[in-house]
Amino acid sequence: MRLSRLLFGLFNGPAWMTFLALGFAAGGFALCSYHLFEMFQANFEYVTKYGAMAILDSGLVQFVELVFWGYLGLACYVVFKGCLDGLLARVNRVGAGRN
Repeated sequence: MRLSRLLFGLFNGPAWMTFLALGFAAGGFALCSYHLFEMFQANFEYVTKYGAMAILDSGLVQFVELVFWGYLGLACYVVFKGCLDGLLARVNRVGAGRN
């Protein structure tokens, strides 16, 4: 419940705060997803080439870290889209009020 109230306040709060959060979320998404696919591919090739030795030698830990960065990037994208939709809804309300 707290998270939904926090996100609702962020998406529908003051426009400057929503815009600032939009920028941070876009930057966070870009940072988290930078070369993520290539890293997953390299990890997969490493584990398939060396097998159990690679898993014991931190291959599994790296895979878990990559999954974490993927989900963190996804969370940043959800915040970005929520802020964007909140700002666009605000613009549409203001535009409809002028007619």
